Amino acid sequence: MFSAELKSYAKINFGLRILEKREDGFHNLETIFYPVKLHDKVKIKIQKSELPSNSVILRSNKSYIPLTKDNLCYKAVEYFFREFKISDYYRIEIELDKFIPVGGGLGGGSSNASVVIKFLLKYFKIDIAVHRKEILDLALKLGSDVPFFLIHKPCYASGRGEKITVLKEFVNTYDILIVNPNLHISTKWAFEKLNFEPGKKRDPVLNNVKYLNIENFSFLENDFENVVFNKYEELKNIKEELKKYGAVYSSMSGTGATMFGLFEKNKKGTLNKCRDYYKNKKYFTYISG
Repeated sequence: MFSAELKSYAKINFGLRILEKREDGFHNLETIFYPVKLHDKVKIKIQKSELPSNSVILRSNKSYIPLTKDNLCYKAVEYFFREFKISDYYRIEIELDKFIPVGGGLGGGSSNASVVIKFLLKYFKIDIAVHRKEILDLALKLGSDVPFFLIHKPCYASGRGEKITVLKEFVNTYDILIVNPNLHISTKWAFEKLNFEPGKKRDPVLNNVKYLNIENFSFLENDFENVVFNKYEELKNIKEELKKYGAVYSSMSGTGATMFGLFEKNKKGTLNKCRDYYKNKKYFTYISG
């Protein structure tokens, strides 16, 4: 038996712009993915099985996590075995200790799936350089942001999210306060409400953003904020409150419902007051450097 306990990190989006609705129903978009320290823990065990089939056993510390074939970790195993034609049968146990808010625009499920892929790549000694295309195709089948989580560096992403350029100079020098008012927002619902007009095209903007600094904040807009704020006014309030507490920039991550603000490193007192304000409201909060 081979086992490992791995950290599965969340992400935030700096800007999220829809550029075009595609004929296949997906959207071409652009965003900057940024990894944060908030993470789940994923414990994985694998051993050969005497049964004539694979078995995937899922467990979680949270009762609302689906432990069925719909779980992205289950799908990651299924797709991996199919893609790399693994002929032997295995028993795989995956335990998810969840700390990342579900449905919060932080990519928790996608991150978990990427960790499973990395584990299997190592266990089966798959040459990543040789099979890079197959690995990225596999990741994209699981979700538009899964390719990013395999790289786990600040990235400019376009297409569905699979066209990735690492931003070596996009370095965060702020404290990031992450706030979620215990809301779950469906990505499918958000895209439907956005109702991006077929045939409409927009030029990319974020591809010119190479640095995280005050001069670029105005470009880092999230197209979904207006749609989501119309239904969830509390999120709009959080964005404004973060700025009132001294955040130099605040935004929604993904399609929500997580908001975040950037605070200057020398203003810990203000940052802590803001965090305590939301903790007193029983909101989820996390500070990432």
